[in-house]
Amino acid sequence: MIIGIICSAVAGAFISVQAAVNAKMNVHLGAWATTVLVFVVGLLGSLIPLALFGGNIRGVFDISPIYALGGLLGVGVVFCVMRSIQLLGPTLSVSVILVSQLVWALGVDLFGAFGMPQLALSPGQVIGLMILLLGVVIFKQSQAVALQHESMKEAA
Repeated sequence: MIIGIICSAVAGAFISVQAAVNAKMNVHLGAWATTVLVFVVGLLGSLIPLALFGGNIRGVFDISPIYALGGLLGVGVVFCVMRSIQLLGPTLSVSVILVSQLVWALGVDLFGAFGMPQLALSPGQVIGLMILLLGVVIFKQSQAVALQHESMKEAA
């Protein structure tokens, strides 16, 4: 379990850093060029561990084509994260993304989507989601207040 928690924490860090880097690249390259570059570099970066540790790359022909949509979803992720950071800033974007991820993950658990085990939704999960949503609202409000104070300082 501890390895799963560590991997989740590292993934969260990577996602946040990647989002900021991609948003900056987007300013210079544009959204689609940035997305292509991210996936080309990702492909090259994935080939190294594949060569070192192996894998069943031929098994790609044995899986349902629906799972190939993961790559297309990845394009949507990179594009939407870049755009949301441009429009909302990094911290608010990541906050909304986290809530969305949790809602969708709960849906996957609840319905057993994509062959995942079906899990019941508990009252604690619903309460936790509501607290997280409230946290994003409070975060957004406090961010707006901080921006107002900053604007007032600059005007003075």
